[in-house]
Amino acid sequence: MPEPPSRPVWTTQVPETPWCPEAWREHLEAVAPGLFESGSASVPARGARGASYGEAIGSRLTSDGWSLVLSSRRGRLHAHRGEHREDAGALLHFADGWVAAVADGAGSAPWSRLGSALATHVVTHALREALQHGRAPALPLLPALREASAATQRAMRQFADAAGIPYKALRTTLLVVAWHGHAIGVLQVGDGAMVLRRTDGTLVHPHAAATGDFSGEVTHFLPDDGALEELVESAAVHGADEVMAVLIASDGVEDPWYPFTRHATTLFEALTRGAPDAAVLPSGLIPAWPGSVTQAADPVHALAEWLAFEKRGENDDRTLCLIQRQA
Repeated sequence: MPEPPSRPVWTTQVPETPWCPEAWREHLEAVAPGLFESGSASVPARGARGASYGEAIGSRLTSDGWSLVLSSRRGRLHAHRGEHREDAGALLHFADGWVAAVADGAGSAPWSRLGSALATHVVTHALREALQHGRAPALPLLPALREASAATQRAMRQFADAAGIPYKALRTTLLVVAWHGHAIGVLQVGDGAMVLRRTDGTLVHPHAAATGDFSGEVTHFLPDDGALEELVESAAVHGADEVMAVLIASDGVEDPWYPFTRHATTLFEALTRGAPDAAVLPSGLIPAWPGSVTQAADPVHALAEWLAFEKRGENDDRTLCLIQRQA
């Protein structure tokens, strides 16, 4: 059997800088109440694991016959350098529905960790508000997705203006999947991947062309000019009755599993049944979690451990949300 490729020996460092400066707390809370505390709590800390699992943090939601599991893991290179995780994810339940969002802050943007956290927080809460039955009138899913997109752009720019930083300092991608009634709505700007799995096993890739011809190619980031138009244009609604599962992944997962359209079925099997035969895995990928994530006693922890898989040259943050109908 060939030897696995040699890899760097990584050390784990706690960030020395705050997740968000205290001077910006009021500005952040003005557009995203509760985010300052929850975002700071997700940072690795010496001797304080809290809701996190070492280098990862996650959450779980069961709602109306669906199970949603999300984990976000700090990349090895960020951990080695003592840098913050730039990915973010959020799950939110509301009357007759749920919404999941994943975002990947641009590495070149100094405050992208705030941009990704803002985007996922605001879009989920804005969509819940737009779809709530208590609102007069509550919106159908497609216009609600578009309204939530605009609210996200506004909030990010309002925060940047108040903090005195350029919009590009917050650059982030954003991927959203929402279920309401008998429909599943999707949004995407930037890279990353999402896939819907039907009951007959076929896959739908709503935005498979979003990354261009090469993995990692990004043409738009929120809150730049043009990004909102791209996000609104991506809004689409699919019938939910025949959808059995959904995956949303940041490019830290998409890149090692590239091309995602080829490997998505294997990825579903790895998460639900355990690590498949190496022959069907992407070349050079070494699993870290051998069993089923969904059947584990703690699926969030299992997914966090699963995200520690290894592949030469792939050390980015990794965020993945697995959504399934419950049996």
